[in-house]
Amino acid sequence: MEEAGYFIRLAEPGDIELLKKSVKSTLASPEGKGSKKKFEDAIARNELLILERRDPRLPEPKVEAFIEWYTRVDGSVTIRDAGSIGDEFKPGAIKRLVRELIHLTRPTSVTVKVRADQTQWREVFEDLAGFEFTGQEYSRPHWRLIYVWTPEAERRATRRAQPRPAAGRGERRRPR
Repeated sequence: MEEAGYFIRLAEPGDIELLKKSVKSTLASPEGKGSKKKFEDAIARNELLILERRDPRLPEPKVEAFIEWYTRVDGSVTIRDAGSIGDEFKPGAIKRLVRELIHLTRPTSVTVKVRADQTQWREVFEDLAGFEFTGQEYSRPHWRLIYVWTPEAERRATRRAQPRPAAGRGERRRPR
């Protein structure tokens, strides 16, 4: 049996209607209130990624999630919005898109602001290597937590996650 594969691509104008119709809640609008988002602008800037699931049993690939960002002149990236299609939150798809965004843009840093009361969104960025909590701000009516990714922070997190050799194994005693 063939398994479903995933494909990440830049969004195209044909994706706009599906995104506006099918995305219920996002990083920028967790309550799922109607978005007045202009996906056209992000598509024109090539700053909107789509994650598709390709199932051999289905005639067309199925869009699972998206991420929108803005690239600054200094090479840093700000994640503006992200979300998954349908009612179910898909943290794995969002994490995959964030990792692909970092791989694709090779930024000096990535900044994202997450509403403090949105645990599922906080966990997405707390679980990704290299994202560190750097502060908070109040933007009516919610507190927002600021997470920043840097290549150095990712290296530190990766080193901390590597297993350390157990004491006494593989070590030679020095002669006295």
